[in-house]
Amino acid sequence: MAQRLGRHHDDLGALLRRVRSSLLVRCLRRFAAIGGRDRLLVLAGQAFTTVVPLAIVVAAVAGRDSAAVGDRMVRRFHVTGDAASAVRTLFERPPDSTGAITVVGVVVLLASLLSLTRSLQRTYEAAWELPPRGMRGTLYGVGGMGVLVTQLLVLSLLASALRPVPAGSVLTVLLRVVLASLLWLILQDLLLARRVPRRQLVPGAVVAGVGQVLISIYSAVWMPRLIGSNAEQYGVIGVTFAMLTWLIVLAACLVAVAVISAEVGQPAHHEPAHTPG
Repeated sequence: MAQRLGRHHDDLGALLRRVRSSLLVRCLRRFAAIGGRDRLLVLAGQAFTTVVPLAIVVAAVAGRDSAAVGDRMVRRFHVTGDAASAVRTLFERPPDSTGAITVVGVVVLLASLLSLTRSLQRTYEAAWELPPRGMRGTLYGVGGMGVLVTQLLVLSLLASALRPVPAGSVLTVLLRVVLASLLWLILQDLLLARRVPRRQLVPGAVVAGVGQVLISIYSAVWMPRLIGSNAEQYGVIGVTFAMLTWLIVLAACLVAVAVISAEVGQPAHHEPAHTPG
């Protein structure tokens, strides 16, 4: 009896050790160690204050074609009817807008973009347990954000170009995964100020590339319903609620990718140190 209990105890201990050393548990522990929940909420809020000024500035610069901004958002989220009207109203340029408003918008946009860049960079540094690099690191981060914006534009153009091609959907998904993974490799390298060998960043880049494509597909299915429901209940302000919810999901994915990249990419596993906000 005692031997049987001893064997059960040993089996249970081995099972607990396997669970504790599994990738999922290690990632959850690293996520908690860097304050992942707080970081994703900060990223989402800063992304929101970046996306909205960016759309307003683009609308102001576009002049008479400012309605094209709202139309692009409608096509991106595949919304129709009253929801589409609410989206267009949100990004519509006021008829009495002036150049001064545009200048203020540009200043706010640059400040928001820099703040978003620093938060994303600090998330990666915390995940990899690296200290900040000061101004030099910030310059690397700005370059990384430029890569991210360029990537989104290139992938959007690629999807539009391949849509008429036979089997274009499948080809688009494959090419987007490959291209997104390559650009995420460069992006991670810049966010970490080139302090981590690129071969260690490859797993995280592949995870980010696949995740980005999956989020894009999921958004095309989920966002029209969310925007339509919110617009019906709250009008234009409901569209902003939907956008914020969407950005929270994206921010959670960004933090998760940073954690997975660090956990898989580091050559030797060790306990993640607690990193203050």
